[in-house]
Amino acid sequence: MIHKTANVVKEHIRDNKYTYLSLFIFYIIGIVAGALAVNELDYHQKTEMTTFFNDFLKLLNSDNVNGVSLLKVSVLDSLRIIILFWLLGITVIGLPVYYLTLGMKGFSTGFSSGIVMGVLGEKGILVSVFCFLPKEILTIPFIIALGVNGIRLTKGIFKNWIKKPVKKEDTLKSKFLPYCFVTVFFSLFILFMTIMDAIIAPFTLRLLTFV
Repeated sequence: MIHKTANVVKEHIRDNKYTYLSLFIFYIIGIVAGALAVNELDYHQKTEMTTFFNDFLKLLNSDNVNGVSLLKVSVLDSLRIIILFWLLGITVIGLPVYYLTLGMKGFSTGFSSGIVMGVLGEKGILVSVFCFLPKEILTIPFIIALGVNGIRLTKGIFKNWIKKPVKKEDTLKSKFLPYCFVTVFFSLFILFMTIMDAIIAPFTLRLLTFV
């Protein structure tokens, strides 16, 4: 069973390797753009960002942070992306939004990391590596997989508009249920990683601020 599943996954990645690659490239471009955007901030903006981040660290270290609230925000953020990607899959016009969303997520990561490193210096590198990087490594592949899943269905809808399917397995109805199943499958991984990160990251950040 495991061997069969592994073969299905390998075949899926091989058949959609260019889509995976293009989405990943947009994410990387977003990270680079976000990091560069930090350098474009003027002195006043950098001061505001520094003050905001320092206030956040003080709040974090004061034990007044509501862990449940942080967890709720993280889960809701992931659910928004999951629902958005699921909805985009059933619309042809949603195709470019996948790339835009991955690019914006990369931008957010690059910008946040740039701000942290700018405020904390060398310590900021540790914060980025131990607080930001693990979540990105664990969740982004699944988010990209959701994007690929949606793009495949979108392309299928577009093909059905142009040419009426001959085979039963090529109809939209036959593809919709597997599409939903794959979405749920990857979503469970994303939500699990999000919950783990929301629990562990604050403690890790708190420890690193004392290093």
